[in-house]
Amino acid sequence: MASAMKFTYYTRVASKDQPSNGHKPLAPTNSLNHLEDFKRRFRRSGSLGIPFVPEQDAKQLKKELSIREVDEGQPVLTVIVKTPKNPKAIAAMLATMPDDVSVKHIETRDAKENQNTLDTLIELELDYGMDSEQAMKLMRLNGLNVNEVSFSIQPPQTVNEKLVEPGSNDAITGCEWFPKHIKDLDICAKRVIMYGAGLDADHPGFKDQDYRRRRLMFAEVAMEHKHGEAIPRIEYTESERKTWGVIYRKLRELHKKYACQEFLDNFELLERHCGYSENNVPQLEDISKFLRAKTGFRVRPVAGYLSARDFLAGLAYRVFFCTQYVRHHADPFYTPEPDTVHELMGHMALFADPDFAQFSHEIGLASLGASEDDLNKLATLYFFSIEFGLSCDSHTDTIDTTGKENHKKQPYKVYGAGLLSSAGELQHAIEGEPTVLRFDPDRVVQQECLITTFQTAYFYTRNFEEAQQKLRMFTNNMKRPFVVRYNAYTESVEVLNNQRSLMLAVNSLRSDINLLASALHYTL
Repeated sequence: MASAMKFTYYTRVASKDQPSNGHKPLAPTNSLNHLEDFKRRFRRSGSLGIPFVPEQDAKQLKKELSIREVDEGQPVLTVIVKTPKNPKAIAAMLATMPDDVSVKHIETRDAKENQNTLDTLIELELDYGMDSEQAMKLMRLNGLNVNEVSFSIQPPQTVNEKLVEPGSNDAITGCEWFPKHIKDLDICAKRVIMYGAGLDADHPGFKDQDYRRRRLMFAEVAMEHKHGEAIPRIEYTESERKTWGVIYRKLRELHKKYACQEFLDNFELLERHCGYSENNVPQLEDISKFLRAKTGFRVRPVAGYLSARDFLAGLAYRVFFCTQYVRHHADPFYTPEPDTVHELMGHMALFADPDFAQFSHEIGLASLGASEDDLNKLATLYFFSIEFGLSCDSHTDTIDTTGKENHKKQPYKVYGAGLLSSAGELQHAIEGEPTVLRFDPDRVVQQECLITTFQTAYFYTRNFEEAQQKLRMFTNNMKRPFVVRYNAYTESVEVLNNQRSLMLAVNSLRSDINLLASALHYTL
């Protein structure tokens, strides 16, 4: 399987009147128009403020681009090939197999109709995107006398693993699939929807062959990574380090003026312990180890956009999907997709804050098995808090608490990563005259998430605790017929839907309750 093809995560839908030569042709014009419209909506000046594709767009793109979900498993075609009864003929037969298949199993036996002929039974693993009809046609074009025996999809090992939950599965019957164990994020991480294998003609790096090769390398690292493995260290090029340095100097200047104190304090720790500096692009493995020691969060590489459902599911396990590639040097302050600058400069510092980490974790837990409507609302809450959220000085008594538009200058501080990684919108949100509203989840979910322009409104809370409390009240009213709890000891999600599962959860909390009671006795 060619390296360049290995990381093509989607294939174009074949037109009915176009012949197949083993690779699906380009999509019909209407699909391409929809795709281009989608991409244009995800272009913005500055750093991208959303790391996932909204669920309704993800489903449409999967349908039009024939994206194969990783958890569908490996396509396996079993055939019988008739060959002369000699080793050279078998070797020649194997040599004429298509490039996009691999031999999983082979055995031979004498053909009944001719003792000088062998029936060779072969199990073939097909490339994702190739079906049995295409494979059979290619083999026959290569001169093979071949007949199909069976075609099946073999589920990957991670799907076959039986992860025991403390309750029955009745409560989650009919809901959207969600990872039950942290290893299942290996499935989510590979369901990349856009970018990685190729760049569009309007991408700054489209004509830069060196940059395109680098992007394939980064895609390979992300797609081959599995839970429990160390994240490969990247030797960044001089151009990548220079681009990083230009952005780093500008953003650090703005951070010191506009970022919230929690961000500033933890960013200094990143500089001290994780190699953050204008001359060095930090390594994800170093950051992941640091965050795990601080809040239990970790990062794992991803090749590009995920759906909102897959991305938010990672937060439930305190895992943040993070790219490793750097935007093109032609325009350091512009990126048409998520990149490591946005994520390392905007997100990482606050994942080291316990309150913010818990807030992010609870958004992720609320997303597991959520309905489409609730998931879209959670994605919007994520967008206007973790990506574009503001906080205010808790000692200020002039804050408008009515939720009405407020144009008076207030001591707002920024904690949203989309703002903290975008020099232009960061200055607009604080120095301009934007509409700033109190963070009320019922109001926030009605706000449109703008991608190609600056937001028309931003939302603030006094602190992360307030945002967390409001989120809990909102999720309590979601239409999900079960409650989930993350077990950090087993790194799995437990469905709390019967007496036994509830008692297990209570027993695990009793020790902490006793410790708190003792602490209160000595403190008060």
